[in-house]
Amino acid sequence: MKFEITNHGTLTGFTPVDDAAQQWWDDHVQWCPMMGDQYLVESNYAGPILEGIQAASVKRQAPSDQPAPSQGGEKF
Repeated sequence: MKFEITNHGTLTGFTPVDDAAQQWWDDHVQWCPMMGDQYLVESNYAGPILEGIQAASVKRQAPSDQPAPSQGGEKF
């Protein structure tokens, strides 16, 4: 999951780079205006959004307790 993040001063732009990032945004962020392909949020909301993105990224990278069927190892 990857985002491009741009600081515009009072606004912060989030651009989902891949499908996982777009899906996370759709599932976790209420509507917000767009400029081009960037979702714009007030900068005071950027911190909690970044924390959510980081938490989801860590969760996705954590190894599962059970091996993946085809690889027999860690599942990401």
